[in-house]
Amino acid sequence: MDSVLVIASLVRPFLLAPDPSAFGFKVQLLSVLELICIQTCVHSCLKYLRAVQRAVRSSLKYLGGVVQWVIGSDSSCPSTLAQIMEVVLKTKGDEGRREGKSLVLKLLRANNSLLSDVDFAKTCNKNILSSCESCLNSLPVLFKKVENHSKEWYDPSVDEQISLETNNLLWLLDILADRQAAEEFALMWANQQELANLHAETRTRSRHFVSCITTRLLVGIGNGEILPGKRTCRLLLQTWFQPLVDDYSRLLKLESFDPEVVEGNIERAILELAPKNQRSLLLAWYECFLKDGENCPDLRKAFQDWCRRTFSKTPPHLILPP
Repeated sequence: MDSVLVIASLVRPFLLAPDPSAFGFKVQLLSVLELICIQTCVHSCLKYLRAVQRAVRSSLKYLGGVVQWVIGSDSSCPSTLAQIMEVVLKTKGDEGRREGKSLVLKLLRANNSLLSDVDFAKTCNKNILSSCESCLNSLPVLFKKVENHSKEWYDPSVDEQISLETNNLLWLLDILADRQAAEEFALMWANQQELANLHAETRTRSRHFVSCITTRLLVGIGNGEILPGKRTCRLLLQTWFQPLVDDYSRLLKLESFDPEVVEGNIERAILELAPKNQRSLLLAWYECFLKDGENCPDLRKAFQDWCRRTFSKTPPHLILPP
């Protein structure tokens, strides 16, 4: 591995030099380098990372040095990125995860010029969505574990894993939104009816982190960062609005949670639905508001608007002060 790194460091300045006349020779040189197992070195690093997660921080830095050099000329770049991403998603230590996420983002930004290659962009987005699907598939399994445990026995490792998977999904969603490719994720999340049902039945300390994904999507949709179709928006709210309301008191305690921004985007999303869909969601909210208004999202503006169009009058206790 060390000898390959020496070779890479020696030829890198030549490859980056702006000399069009040397283009053909550069291609030949890259072919030779491929033959002396550059790709094998990358896979060796990945294999090592999976085996020794405690060393993930230093290993990711070491891997980054190899990958950043080779990835611009490697036709299997998306698959290499997918393997690195897989390692990061499975890492549990906070420090290692920060290092790994930073490496992935740097590699994606370093290859922005390749985004003009439609096939490359599609393959990369497909790999990211595949990772999303893997994380999504694990959440119902974890919720069922919580549900099957007796009340006398609490397993904190399950909560930790739920927190980890939701954190993974939020990170992947941010990447997709940055690449303007989060619409398919929105549809995937809107179709998680089984998970939403398990959420309603399960009392676990990490349950509310699931609703962070819903709020992130609603904020992204509201500010135009994510552009799903009307059907997806309707399905998203039908599936996840009640879990979001149920979790709201816990979400308010999160430092990163901005209730004013979230509530404004929830109202905007609801008011863009058909009247019958608005009715079911706002009546469900109103029931919660009457029971425990402080721990509910403040959707009085949306409710007032709906009441005016439906009854030509707003209930007095919901009228906002001027």
